[in-house]
Amino acid sequence: MIERPRGTRDLDPDEMETRRKIEQNLRDLSTSFGYREILTPTFEHTELFTKKSGPDIVNELYHFEDKGGRDIALRPEFTASVIRAYNEGMRELPKPLKLFYFGPSFRYERPQSGRYREFWQFGTELIGPDTARADAENIALAYNCVKNIRLDEFELRVSNLKILDQFLQENDIDIEKRQDIYHKIDKEELEEVSEEYSLGSKLLDFLNMELDEMSNILKDPEPVEYLKEVLDLLEYYGLDEKHLKVDIGTVRGLDYYKGVVFEIDADNLGAEKQILGGGDYNLGDIFGIDISSKGFAMGFDRSILALENEGKLPELDEMDCYIIPIGEESFEYSYEILRELRSKNVITDIDLMGRGVGKALGYADKNDFKYALLVGGNEVEDKSVTIKDMHSGDQKTIGKDEFVREVDEKWN
Repeated sequence: MIERPRGTRDLDPDEMETRRKIEQNLRDLSTSFGYREILTPTFEHTELFTKKSGPDIVNELYHFEDKGGRDIALRPEFTASVIRAYNEGMRELPKPLKLFYFGPSFRYERPQSGRYREFWQFGTELIGPDTARADAENIALAYNCVKNIRLDEFELRVSNLKILDQFLQENDIDIEKRQDIYHKIDKEELEEVSEEYSLGSKLLDFLNMELDEMSNILKDPEPVEYLKEVLDLLEYYGLDEKHLKVDIGTVRGLDYYKGVVFEIDADNLGAEKQILGGGDYNLGDIFGIDISSKGFAMGFDRSILALENEGKLPELDEMDCYIIPIGEESFEYSYEILRELRSKNVITDIDLMGRGVGKALGYADKNDFKYALLVGGNEVEDKSVTIKDMHSGDQKTIGKDEFVREVDEKWN
Protein backbone atom coordinates (compact mmCIF):
# COMPACT_ATOMS: atom_id res chain seq x y z
CA MET A 1 0.00 0.00 0.00
CA ILE A 2 1.31 3.46 -0.94
CA GLU A 3 1.22 5.87 2.00
CA ARG A 4 2.12 9.53 2.35
CA PRO A 5 5.83 10.23 2.98
CA ARG A 6 7.05 10.44 6.57
CA GLY A 7 6.90 13.93 8.01
CA THR A 8 4.02 15.09 5.78
CA ARG A 9 0.26 15.40 6.30
CA ASP A 10 -3.03 15.32 4.46
CA LEU A 11 -5.16 18.30 5.48
CA ASP A 12 -8.90 17.72 5.24
CA PRO A 13 -11.42 20.47 4.29
CA ASP A 14 -12.12 21.45 7.92
CA GLU A 15 -8.39 21.80 8.64
CA MET A 16 -7.86 23.78 5.46
CA GLU A 17 -10.68 26.17 6.30
CA THR A 18 -9.16 26.73 9.73
CA ARG A 19 -5.71 27.34 8.27
CA ARG A 20 -7.01 29.71 5.59
CA LYS A 21 -8.81 31.83 8.20
CA ILE A 22 -5.63 32.17 10.27
CA GLU A 23 -3.54 32.78 7.17
CA GLN A 24 -5.90 35.54 6.01
CA ASN A 25 -5.69 37.15 9.44
CA LEU A 26 -1.90 37.31 9.10
CA ARG A 27 -2.09 38.62 5.53
CA ASP A 28 -4.55 41.38 6.49
CA LEU A 29 -2.47 42.43 9.50
CA SER A 30 0.78 42.59 7.52
CA THR A 31 -0.92 44.59 4.79
CA SER A 32 -2.13 47.05 7.44
CA PHE A 33 1.53 47.55 8.43
CA GLY A 34 2.38 48.43 4.81
CA TYR A 35 3.85 45.05 3.83
CA ARG A 36 3.29 43.46 0.41
CA GLU A 37 3.43 39.78 -0.51
CA ILE A 38 6.32 38.08 -2.26
CA LEU A 39 6.69 34.49 -3.47
CA THR A 40 9.98 32.80 -4.30
CA PRO A 41 10.69 29.41 -5.94
CA THR A 42 10.15 26.23 -3.94
CA PHE A 43 13.68 25.13 -4.90
CA GLU A 44 16.92 27.07 -5.15
CA HIS A 45 20.58 26.38 -5.86
CA THR A 46 21.92 24.61 -2.77
CA GLU A 47 24.79 27.13 -2.58
CA LEU A 48 22.28 29.81 -1.51
CA PHE A 49 21.84 28.03 1.82
CA THR A 50 25.38 26.69 2.34
CA LYS A 51 27.25 29.90 1.56
CA LYS A 52 26.24 31.52 4.86
CA SER A 53 25.36 28.57 7.08
CA GLY A 54 28.17 26.27 5.98
CA PRO A 55 28.28 22.84 4.30
CA ASP A 56 26.92 20.99 7.34
CA ILE A 57 23.45 22.39 6.68
CA VAL A 58 23.22 20.04 3.68
CA ASN A 59 22.42 17.25 6.14
CA GLU A 60 19.19 19.11 6.98
CA LEU A 61 18.16 19.77 3.38
CA TYR A 62 16.21 17.94 0.74
CA HIS A 63 18.75 18.38 -2.05
CA PHE A 64 19.44 16.63 -5.33
CA GLU A 65 21.16 16.95 -8.69
CA ASP A 66 18.73 17.86 -11.45
CA LYS A 67 18.89 16.61 -15.04
CA GLY A 68 21.19 19.49 -15.95
CA GLY A 69 23.69 18.53 -13.25
CA ARG A 70 22.78 21.45 -10.99
CA ASP A 71 22.84 21.04 -7.21
CA ILE A 72 19.32 21.98 -6.12
CA ALA A 73 17.63 22.13 -2.70
CA LEU A 74 14.04 22.55 -1.59
CA ARG A 75 13.98 25.75 0.44
CA PRO A 76 14.43 25.17 4.21
CA GLU A 77 13.24 28.75 4.89
CA PHE A 78 12.40 31.90 2.93
CA THR A 79 14.84 34.57 4.11
CA ALA A 80 17.78 33.66 1.88
CA SER A 81 15.45 33.36 -1.11
CA VAL A 82 13.92 36.78 -0.43
CA ILE A 83 17.35 38.44 -0.24
CA ARG A 84 18.34 36.69 -3.48
CA ALA A 85 15.14 37.99 -5.12
CA TYR A 86 15.88 41.47 -3.77
CA ASN A 87 19.39 41.37 -5.23
CA GLU A 88 18.15 40.18 -8.62
CA GLY A 89 15.22 42.49 -9.18
CA MET A 90 14.28 44.85 -6.33
CA ARG A 91 17.44 46.76 -5.39
CA GLU A 92 16.20 49.96 -7.01
CA LEU A 93 12.84 49.98 -5.21
CA PRO A 94 12.38 52.75 -2.61
CA LYS A 95 13.26 51.93 0.99
CA PRO A 96 12.06 50.74 3.37
CA LEU A 97 10.96 47.69 1.43
CA LYS A 98 8.36 45.73 3.40
CA LEU A 99 7.68 42.17 2.26
CA PHE A 100 5.75 39.20 3.64
CA TYR A 101 5.48 35.59 2.50
CA PHE A 102 3.58 32.41 3.19
CA GLY A 103 4.27 28.93 1.92
CA PRO A 104 5.76 25.48 2.49
CA SER A 105 9.39 24.82 3.41
CA PHE A 106 11.27 21.55 3.75
CA ARG A 107 13.83 20.15 6.17
CA TYR A 108 15.08 16.62 6.57
CA GLU A 109 14.80 16.12 10.32
CA ARG A 110 13.09 13.83 12.77
CA PRO A 111 9.33 14.50 12.81
CA GLN A 112 7.77 15.23 16.20
CA SER A 113 4.80 17.08 17.65
CA GLY A 114 4.29 20.28 15.66
CA ARG A 115 7.43 19.63 13.56
CA TYR A 116 7.23 18.15 10.07
CA ARG A 117 9.55 17.66 7.11
CA GLU A 118 7.15 19.70 5.01
CA PHE A 119 5.98 22.66 7.06
CA TRP A 120 4.43 26.07 6.46
CA GLN A 121 5.98 29.41 7.34
CA PHE A 122 4.58 32.90 7.50
CA GLY A 123 7.18 35.62 7.68
CA THR A 124 8.30 39.14 6.86
CA GLU A 125 11.36 41.04 5.71
CA LEU A 126 12.03 44.74 6.34
CA ILE A 127 14.84 45.82 4.03
CA GLY A 128 16.64 49.16 4.20
CA PRO A 129 16.44 50.97 7.54
CA ASP A 130 19.00 50.18 10.24
CA THR A 131 17.32 52.05 13.10
CA ALA A 132 15.74 51.36 16.47
CA ARG A 133 12.42 52.42 14.96
CA ALA A 134 12.72 49.66 12.35
CA ASP A 135 13.60 47.07 15.01
CA ALA A 136 10.58 48.15 17.06
CA GLU A 137 8.29 47.93 14.02
CA ASN A 138 9.60 44.44 13.27
CA ILE A 139 8.96 43.22 16.83
CA ALA A 140 5.56 44.92 17.02
CA LEU A 141 4.33 43.19 13.86
CA ALA A 142 5.52 39.81 15.17
CA TYR A 143 3.75 40.41 18.49
CA ASN A 144 0.54 41.44 16.76
CA CYS A 145 0.64 38.40 14.46
CA VAL A 146 0.50 36.15 17.51
CA LYS A 147 -2.01 38.34 19.35
CA ASN A 148 -4.33 38.74 16.37
CA ILE A 149 -4.76 35.02 15.80
CA ARG A 150 -6.08 35.04 19.39
CA LEU A 151 -3.23 33.21 21.10
CA ASP A 152 -3.04 34.41 24.70
CA GLU A 153 -0.50 32.21 26.50
CA PHE A 154 2.82 33.29 24.99
CA GLU A 155 6.06 35.06 25.89
CA LEU A 156 8.01 37.47 23.70
CA ARG A 157 11.73 37.40 24.58
CA VAL A 158 13.85 40.29 23.26
CA SER A 159 17.63 40.70 23.21
CA ASN A 160 20.47 42.47 21.44
CA LEU A 161 23.31 40.14 20.39
CA LYS A 162 25.72 43.06 20.56
CA ILE A 163 25.30 43.23 24.35
CA LEU A 164 26.54 39.68 24.90
CA ASP A 165 29.17 40.19 22.21
CA GLN A 166 30.48 43.29 24.03
CA PHE A 167 30.61 41.39 27.33
CA LEU A 168 32.58 38.51 25.78
CA GLN A 169 34.97 40.88 24.00
CA GLU A 170 35.68 42.64 27.28
CA ASN A 171 36.45 39.21 28.77
CA ASP A 172 39.02 38.51 26.00
CA ILE A 173 36.93 35.91 24.09
CA ASP A 174 37.83 36.04 20.37
CA ILE A 175 35.23 35.97 17.58
CA GLU A 176 35.51 32.25 16.75
CA LYS A 177 35.05 31.29 20.37
CA ARG A 178 32.14 33.71 20.67
CA GLN A 179 30.30 31.90 17.87
CA ASP A 180 30.72 28.61 19.73
CA ILE A 181 29.45 30.23 22.92
CA TYR A 182 26.34 31.56 21.15
CA HIS A 183 25.49 28.06 19.92
CA LYS A 184 25.94 26.60 23.40
CA ILE A 185 23.80 29.30 24.99
CA ASP A 186 21.12 28.69 22.36
CA LYS A 187 21.15 25.03 23.45
CA GLU A 188 20.97 26.14 27.12
CA GLU A 189 24.45 24.75 27.88
CA LEU A 190 25.51 27.62 30.15
CA GLU A 191 27.48 25.48 32.58
CA GLU A 192 29.61 24.06 29.77
CA VAL A 193 30.36 27.58 28.54
CA SER A 194 31.42 28.75 31.99
CA GLU A 195 33.74 25.77 32.48
CA GLU A 196 35.22 25.62 28.98
CA TYR A 197 35.99 29.34 28.75
CA SER A 198 36.90 29.94 32.42
CA LEU A 199 34.16 32.49 32.90
CA GLY A 200 33.00 30.98 36.18
CA SER A 201 29.78 32.59 37.37
CA LYS A 202 30.45 35.84 35.46
CA LEU A 203 28.40 34.87 32.40
CA LEU A 204 25.37 33.64 34.34
CA ASP A 205 25.52 36.69 36.61
CA PHE A 206 25.65 38.97 33.58
CA LEU A 207 22.68 37.32 31.87
CA ASN A 208 20.60 37.79 35.02
CA MET A 209 21.35 41.52 35.35
CA GLU A 210 18.93 44.35 34.67
CA LEU A 211 19.80 46.50 31.65
CA ASP A 212 20.86 49.46 33.78
CA GLU A 213 23.31 47.26 35.68
CA MET A 214 24.74 45.97 32.40
CA SER A 215 25.29 49.55 31.26
CA ASN A 216 27.24 50.25 34.43
CA ILE A 217 29.66 47.33 34.10
CA LEU A 218 30.32 47.41 30.33
CA LYS A 219 33.09 49.67 29.06
CA ASP A 220 30.93 50.41 26.02
CA PRO A 221 27.24 50.48 27.05
CA GLU A 222 25.95 51.57 23.59
CA PRO A 223 24.36 48.16 22.72
CA VAL A 224 22.40 48.25 25.98
CA GLU A 225 21.23 51.81 25.36
CA TYR A 226 20.13 50.83 21.84
CA LEU A 227 17.99 47.99 23.18
CA LYS A 228 16.48 50.32 25.77
CA GLU A 229 15.55 52.70 22.93
CA VAL A 230 13.83 49.85 21.07
CA LEU A 231 11.91 48.88 24.20
CA ASP A 232 10.83 52.50 24.73
CA LEU A 233 9.54 52.63 21.14
CA LEU A 234 7.59 49.41 21.65
CA GLU A 235 5.45 51.23 24.22
CA TYR A 236 3.96 53.26 21.36
CA TYR A 237 2.61 50.02 19.84
CA GLY A 238 0.63 49.11 22.95
CA LEU A 239 2.32 45.78 23.68
CA ASP A 240 1.00 44.09 26.80
CA GLU A 241 3.93 43.95 29.23
CA LYS A 242 2.79 40.58 30.58
CA HIS A 243 3.99 39.01 27.33
CA LEU A 244 7.32 40.87 27.10
CA LYS A 245 10.62 39.78 28.65
CA VAL A 246 14.16 41.08 28.14
CA ASP A 247 16.39 38.00 27.87
CA ILE A 248 19.99 38.57 26.82
CA GLY A 249 20.38 34.78 26.61
CA THR A 250 18.16 34.82 23.50
CA VAL A 251 20.77 34.43 20.77
CA ARG A 252 18.91 32.62 17.94
CA GLY A 253 20.30 29.50 16.31
CA LEU A 254 21.38 30.91 12.93
CA ASP A 255 24.77 32.44 12.25
CA TYR A 256 23.62 35.48 10.30
CA TYR A 257 21.84 37.41 13.07
CA LYS A 258 23.80 40.43 14.27
CA GLY A 259 21.73 42.84 16.38
CA VAL A 260 18.31 42.89 18.02
CA VAL A 261 16.74 39.42 18.07
CA PHE A 262 13.57 37.98 19.56
CA GLU A 263 11.62 34.77 19.97
CA ILE A 264 8.03 33.96 20.90
CA ASP A 265 7.22 30.84 22.91
CA ALA A 266 3.85 29.18 23.52
CA ASP A 267 4.22 27.43 26.85
CA ASN A 268 1.42 24.94 26.17
CA LEU A 269 3.60 23.25 23.53
CA GLY A 270 6.03 21.83 26.09
CA ALA A 271 9.70 21.47 25.15
CA GLU A 272 9.21 22.45 21.48
CA LYS A 273 7.50 25.71 22.37
CA GLN A 274 9.01 28.29 20.02
CA ILE A 275 6.51 29.44 17.40
CA LEU A 276 8.27 32.54 16.02
CA GLY A 277 11.77 33.94 15.81
CA GLY A 278 13.51 36.80 14.09
CA GLY A 279 15.58 39.92 14.32
CA ASP A 280 18.32 41.89 12.60
CA TYR A 281 20.38 39.81 10.18
CA ASN A 282 22.97 40.09 7.43
CA LEU A 283 22.65 38.06 4.25
CA GLY A 284 23.52 40.78 1.74
CA ASP A 285 27.20 39.87 1.91
CA ILE A 286 26.41 36.64 0.03
CA PHE A 287 25.79 38.88 -2.99
CA GLY A 288 28.37 41.55 -2.18
CA ILE A 289 25.82 44.12 -1.08
CA ASP A 290 25.61 46.05 2.18
CA ILE A 291 21.92 46.31 3.11
CA SER A 292 20.18 46.21 6.47
CA SER A 293 17.45 43.61 6.76
CA LYS A 294 15.17 42.60 9.61
CA GLY A 295 12.40 40.07 9.74
CA PHE A 296 10.87 37.05 11.38
CA ALA A 297 9.41 33.66 10.54
CA MET A 298 6.36 32.17 12.22
CA GLY A 299 5.96 28.41 12.42
CA PHE A 300 2.41 28.10 11.11
CA ASP A 301 1.91 24.46 12.15
CA ARG A 302 3.08 24.98 15.73
CA SER A 303 1.01 28.14 16.04
CA ILE A 304 -2.12 26.22 15.05
CA LEU A 305 -1.27 23.51 17.57
CA ALA A 306 -0.85 26.15 20.29
CA LEU A 307 -4.23 27.67 19.37
CA GLU A 308 -5.83 24.23 19.48
CA ASN A 309 -4.36 23.62 22.94
CA GLU A 310 -5.91 26.91 24.11
CA GLY A 311 -9.25 26.08 22.49
CA LYS A 312 -8.92 29.17 20.29
CA LEU A 313 -9.20 27.77 16.77
CA PRO A 314 -11.56 29.87 14.62
CA GLU A 315 -15.07 28.53 14.13
CA LEU A 316 -15.84 26.94 10.77
CA ASP A 317 -18.31 28.67 8.48
CA GLU A 318 -21.72 27.12 8.03
CA MET A 319 -22.84 26.21 4.54
CA ASP A 320 -25.74 28.40 3.45
CA CYS A 321 -28.32 26.67 1.27
CA TYR A 322 -28.90 23.09 0.12
CA ILE A 323 -31.42 22.72 -2.72
CA ILE A 324 -33.49 19.54 -2.85
CA PRO A 325 -35.32 19.11 -6.18
CA ILE A 326 -38.48 16.96 -5.78
CA GLY A 327 -39.31 15.30 -9.10
CA GLU A 328 -37.77 15.84 -12.51
CA GLU A 329 -40.24 18.62 -13.33
CA SER A 330 -38.48 20.81 -10.74
CA PHE A 331 -34.94 20.43 -12.13
CA GLU A 332 -34.89 23.46 -14.43
CA TYR A 333 -36.38 25.75 -11.77
CA SER A 334 -34.08 24.34 -9.05
CA TYR A 335 -30.99 25.09 -11.13
CA GLU A 336 -32.33 28.59 -11.83
CA ILE A 337 -32.40 29.18 -8.05
CA LEU A 338 -28.92 27.64 -7.75
CA ARG A 339 -27.47 30.03 -10.35
CA GLU A 340 -29.07 33.09 -8.78
CA LEU A 341 -27.84 32.28 -5.27
CA ARG A 342 -24.31 31.47 -6.41
CA SER A 343 -24.23 34.73 -8.40
CA LYS A 344 -24.83 36.47 -5.05
CA ASN A 345 -21.84 34.59 -3.53
CA VAL A 346 -24.17 32.54 -1.33
CA ILE A 347 -22.66 29.12 -0.55
CA THR A 348 -25.19 26.89 -2.28
CA ASP A 349 -25.22 23.20 -3.17
CA ILE A 350 -27.80 20.97 -4.81
CA ASP A 351 -28.60 17.30 -4.36
CA LEU A 352 -26.51 15.37 -6.88
CA MET A 353 -27.43 11.87 -5.67
CA GLY A 354 -31.15 11.78 -6.43
CA ARG A 355 -31.96 10.98 -2.79
CA GLY A 356 -35.39 11.05 -1.26
CA VAL A 357 -36.33 14.15 0.75
CA GLY A 358 -35.59 12.50 4.13
CA LYS A 359 -32.07 11.37 3.22
CA ALA A 360 -31.33 14.67 1.49
CA LEU A 361 -32.35 16.57 4.64
CA GLY A 362 -30.10 14.25 6.67
CA TYR A 363 -27.18 15.14 4.41
CA ALA A 364 -27.92 18.86 4.82
CA ASP A 365 -27.98 18.45 8.59
CA LYS A 366 -24.70 16.52 8.79
CA ASN A 367 -22.96 19.09 6.61
CA ASP A 368 -24.14 22.08 8.68
CA PHE A 369 -26.26 23.85 6.09
CA LYS A 370 -28.29 26.75 7.47
CA TYR A 371 -31.23 26.13 5.16
CA ALA A 372 -32.63 23.35 3.02
CA LEU A 373 -34.62 24.59 0.03
CA LEU A 374 -37.38 22.19 -1.03
CA VAL A 375 -38.43 22.63 -4.63
CA GLY A 376 -41.37 20.60 -5.98
CA GLY A 377 -44.24 21.04 -8.41
CA ASN A 378 -46.08 23.62 -6.31
CA GLU A 379 -42.96 25.76 -5.99
CA VAL A 380 -42.37 25.57 -9.75
CA GLU A 381 -45.94 26.66 -10.45
CA ASP A 382 -45.93 29.50 -7.88
CA LYS A 383 -42.33 30.63 -8.52
CA SER A 384 -41.71 30.10 -4.81
CA VAL A 385 -39.37 28.10 -2.58
CA THR A 386 -39.99 26.19 0.64
CA ILE A 387 -37.29 26.98 3.20
CA LYS A 388 -36.48 24.68 6.12
CA ASP A 389 -34.35 26.19 8.89
CA MET A 390 -31.97 23.36 9.77
CA HIS A 391 -31.38 24.74 13.28
CA SER A 392 -34.92 25.45 14.47
CA GLY A 393 -36.78 23.06 12.17
CA ASP A 394 -39.15 25.88 11.14
CA GLN A 395 -40.41 25.77 7.59
CA LYS A 396 -42.07 28.37 5.35
CA THR A 397 -42.83 29.01 1.69
CA ILE A 398 -42.09 32.40 0.11
CA GLY A 399 -41.63 33.79 -3.38
CA LYS A 400 -38.33 32.96 -4.98
CA ASP A 401 -37.45 36.58 -5.82
CA GLU A 402 -38.26 37.65 -2.27
CA PHE A 403 -36.02 34.92 -0.86
CA VAL A 404 -33.11 35.82 -3.15
CA ARG A 405 -33.50 39.49 -2.19
CA GLU A 406 -33.54 38.60 1.53
CA VAL A 407 -30.45 36.45 1.15
CA ASP A 408 -28.61 39.17 -0.75
CA GLU A 409 -29.39 41.77 1.93
CA LYS A 410 -28.65 39.42 4.82
CA TRP A 411 -25.37 37.89 3.68
CA ASN A 412 -23.90 40.52 1.40
